[in-house]
Amino acid sequence: MKILDYILNSRMETSGNFFIELRKKLNIKAQKKDVYNEAFTHSSMNHKTLGGEPLNFERLEFLGDAVLNSIISDFLFKYYPKAKEGTLTKLRAKIVSRSKLNQIGKEMDLHTIAKIANHHRYLGEDIHGDLLESLIGAIFIDKGYEKTKEYVIYNAILPFINIKRLDSLVLSHKALLIEWSQKIKKNIEFKTIQDQCLDPKVNYSCKILFRDNCIAKGKGASKKKAEEKAAIIAVRVLKINPNFNEKRT
Repeated sequence: MKILDYILNSRMETSGNFFIELRKKLNIKAQKKDVYNEAFTHSSMNHKTLGGEPLNFERLEFLGDAVLNSIISDFLFKYYPKAKEGTLTKLRAKIVSRSKLNQIGKEMDLHTIAKIANHHRYLGEDIHGDLLESLIGAIFIDKGYEKTKEYVIYNAILPFINIKRLDSLVLSHKALLIEWSQKIKKNIEFKTIQDQCLDPKVNYSCKILFRDNCIAKGKGASKKKAEEKAAIIAVRVLKINPNFNEKRT
């Protein structure tokens, strides 16, 4: 990768604190330092190369996503030597799902060393997963595939995911609920409405009906979030096993 010329002016970079935090928080000793600066620079900073090209983590995020999928595929292939392709695909999806990557990135505190303009400080949950993927892309460029794989498995996956219980991890409780209802041939109904409450973070409310009885309620900033919150409760109420439709391999 061609080394980029940067127009960067944050105090963290010029003082060297950024790389101290990178070593302290993430146990990374950077060799190609430029790429880590890029990995933690949000587009809101409006930084550009001397050639006038945008300078932010989006390209590294793209690369990191591909590298991460390769690493997880390799890891699961070896960890589950008898698992079929369909099972491995489902297990991988549970690790690289947006919600799971957001959780991991957040627990790794990646946002605390990211360069984000003050007026864009709240960017939603996806910023955590985006930074994780861009970090993986940076490590890949700096250290190569094998060292990236080692870092990802031991610093970003195993500390946050119980691999032995991965099959019980639910990506979408709503999808699980619908699949279960179809399996037992019983109707599940989601009734979601726009909520007019005073809390700006609560725009929708959902209640779930099963056999004409309301078994769960949920509220959220979006229709999807309200339904998922209600579905989480419904799955618990109905005591649904996430593996009800799985065959052991």
